[in-house]
Amino acid sequence: MKKVAVSIHATENFTTDILKGLESYDYIHVDVMDGKFVNNTNNNLNVFKALKKIYKTPIIAHLMVINPFDYIKKIIKFIDIFLFHFETNNDKANIIKEIRNENKKVGFAINPETHISEIISYLEKIDLVLIMSVNPGWSGQKFIPETVNKVNQLAEYKKNYNFLIDVDGGINLTNAKLLKKTDILSSSSTILHAKNPNKIIKLFKESDSND
Repeated sequence: MKKVAVSIHATENFTTDILKGLESYDYIHVDVMDGKFVNNTNNNLNVFKALKKIYKTPIIAHLMVINPFDYIKKIIKFIDIFLFHFETNNDKANIIKEIRNENKKVGFAINPETHISEIISYLEKIDLVLIMSVNPGWSGQKFIPETVNKVNQLAEYKKNYNFLIDVDGGINLTNAKLLKKTDILSSSSTILHAKNPNKIIKLFKESDSND
């Protein structure tokens, strides 16, 4: 059974009420954007402290930023998994080491144009790979079909390494069934805009069945 991450943005007008009434999800996925790595800006870091006060659910910080180092010390005690983009020009090994030193999990997010072959040498060092199935920065985009092939290709390496596969962007009940080898589905609009979000969460979890 797949796990589900409810995806939200670190906006200035954030309220924890956005998650009120939701059940059975496995992670809270928080998008942080610096307006440089992506055009959009959502960098209210107080979101993490507010969530940690109320929820015991593991928190994933998805940093769509030019310099992940600027954020580590500010949010690390409030999160469980730190995701930064492979496409940043930073010293990836040092970022991973810094997160590990804080006893937190760490992973890469990769943009649609990034090939799986580019990250292979890092798989033994990370806990999670987030495959972006849309171009990062905005919710509500259409799912990129090639994502399915990327997931299947990456899954072959799970035989030798211990990491999870997450997919984020444009996830709906139809394409979720195509992502058989995905461990986590991250979704914002499909869950939060649904009339019955808990039913959507349940169906996402069951989407790896053969029905």
